[in-house]
Amino acid sequence: MKTNRSSAYLNLSPRAVQRLFQLALTGLWSWFALKFFLTEGKPAALVASALCLLTGVVAAIVVFLSDLSFIAHAPEQDIDEYQLKQRNRAYLATLRYGCGALALAWIARAVGGPRAVVSVNVLDNFILVLFLTLLIAPAGFLAQRLLADEDAPAR
Repeated sequence: MKTNRSSAYLNLSPRAVQRLFQLALTGLWSWFALKFFLTEGKPAALVASALCLLTGVVAAIVVFLSDLSFIAHAPEQDIDEYQLKQRNRAYLATLRYGCGALALAWIARAVGGPRAVVSVNVLDNFILVLFLTLLIAPAGFLAQRLLADEDAPAR
């Protein structure tokens, strides 16, 4: 394993990165969902929405600053063959996640029919959540792969 990493990256275990990734996904997508229920008469929903957004963004920043994020976004010459193989698997999982999110949005729009007018604000929120989660997805899926390899019995 090469050690050309900058000291700017946080040395977190794969389990910590995976949990933070899950927390970021839950927080960001919960914020997106709660935005549909916000009204002036429900301050509790506004507070819950703000907490979800804050939790999701902070967790996403920590994941993005982790050393697994370095491996997920490093040039090929900076990582070894095993890390490259794991990174490519994480990229494929990220592609599947992104395509799945876009497909669900398309299906939701198609099922809603002419009544489902998507406002610019809803579209902006969706793009923001998708962008932030796609930034951290390679590191999160890499952490999942590393944990699966640790749990697998040796051959």
